[in-house]
Amino acid sequence: MIGYSEHRPTQAIVNLSAIEANIKWQQAKLEPGQSLIAVVKANAYGLGAEQVARTALKAGAEGLAVATVDEGISLRKAGIIQVPILVLGLTDPQGIAEILHYNLTVTVSDLDFFDQAYQQLLTTDDLYLLDNLKLPFHLALDTGMTRIGLRTETEVSDFVTKIQAYDWVDFQGVFTHFSTIGGGPQDYVEYQWQRWLDLTALIPESVKIRHYANSAMGLWQDRQPASTWVRYGVAMYGLDPMDRIPSHFKEQVDTSQLGLNEEDPLQPALELISEIVYVKEIPQGTKISYGATYQSSEKEWIATIPIGYADGWLRSYQVIPVLVEGHACPVVGRINMDQLMIRLPHYYPKGTPVTLIGPDHGAYNHISWIAQQTSTIGYEIMTNLSDRIPRIYIP
Repeated sequence: MIGYSEHRPTQAIVNLSAIEANIKWQQAKLEPGQSLIAVVKANAYGLGAEQVARTALKAGAEGLAVATVDEGISLRKAGIIQVPILVLGLTDPQGIAEILHYNLTVTVSDLDFFDQAYQQLLTTDDLYLLDNLKLPFHLALDTGMTRIGLRTETEVSDFVTKIQAYDWVDFQGVFTHFSTIGGGPQDYVEYQWQRWLDLTALIPESVKIRHYANSAMGLWQDRQPASTWVRYGVAMYGLDPMDRIPSHFKEQVDTSQLGLNEEDPLQPALELISEIVYVKEIPQGTKISYGATYQSSEKEWIATIPIGYADGWLRSYQVIPVLVEGHACPVVGRINMDQLMIRLPHYYPKGTPVTLIGPDHGAYNHISWIAQQTSTIGYEIMTNLSDRIPRIYIP
């Protein structure tokens, strides 16, 4: 177990076997020549980048994707050396020496990056780094996300022509991102698909890696086989990208207002647990928490749980019950920075385990259900969990 704290019972339990199973399920759908790339940005969606990366590679992932150079360097320093690491976000050219030293693959959207990076190497006397290697990069294409990337045929043609003068770079790949594949107008998917075909027709055949498939497209779209890489992100952690509830949870979660995914075999990899640290019986009319927004209507048993918005359990989660021996116990009063209070059905002693995310005596707080109840997405819930919560890894 990694990250254990003996001073506070709130813990995030990460099931590495679930991550491995989710990877193997997707791998079984890959065509010959396709590779699965594990997306471990944002500290592996909050679950722990190094541990998840090692698990993913053991399960058969052939590379990793991160959001920033610092995330990539952290993995290299952890000893993850041999596999490609693609930095999906744009990069400051002033960091070119470290990018080369740690053998990271960068994303570019224009030629200015190379000009500025080369000048930086000259300024810092680091040109020797190019003696035995080239800078690998992927070109981002903007097919409709309007975030990063070249968007017109003229821009792409100009880039392809001029990049030939940069003999110290290695044009390895090209990619885009579909903005509505996980929810939104499907006709926009068709628009982006056509833009992808139009723009990649201008890319030289020597650029072998061409990818657009993410968890949503990799799981549910027929076009996945045309993507050299499948960038496997949220599904690796056991979530449907559209926050539909897997059908095998329909007996444990109130799905009356939610979509069910009958085909979803994904195994949730995260549980969030804690304990009752204080319990008291209060009389009718007692006010609770900041703003005195809750007042007991009768005698009630109230328990305090050591988790709050500084841990990433936001004030908007007040509508999410805490599970105690299968009972859905409502949060009473506002969630505090470090603690929250719940109403118990009857007395429970201090030290009684509670569940905020995951299974509990036949009940289940599924992340996708929590997301829909709080008008957010599962991604945000996972990545919001702060470093103050230790991650406990279960093989």
